[in-house]
Amino acid sequence: MGDATCQRWVGGRAESGSGLLLNIPVDNAVATNTPLQQAFFRGRVADIKVEEKDGEWMAIANFINKREEKPDMVMHADPKKEVGNRPPKLKEKFPFELGPDECVVSYVEDGKTKYFKITGIKEKKPLTYQ
Repeated sequence: MGDATCQRWVGGRAESGSGLLLNIPVDNAVATNTPLQQAFFRGRVADIKVEEKDGEWMAIANFINKREEKPDMVMHADPKKEVGNRPPKLKEKFPFELGPDECVVSYVEDGKTKYFKITGIKEKKPLTYQ
């Protein structure tokens, strides 16, 4: 594994969204023989894709910021009229305690899910798409 980097990105339009891209250089053996599954980074989880970029293998996780639309809520003096309101969803507990420059990657070996930790992730300047 090489030096991992992360980079925030923003689309040129509001509907394009935004997110954070995590790039982890991997060697050919890992890229072709080890099924990398997910990256756990800064309280979030994303699937990993392994791609070849400029002759180098990269494990890439794209943490897309979801636009949460707030549901219509009925606020009324009569609580019976609020019966259709749904309570907010609770966040799931993040499975690891990590610093802002640390990430955990899950992979499969001999049919079992295993994990390894990456430290020292460098943050690049944000990328803005036009």
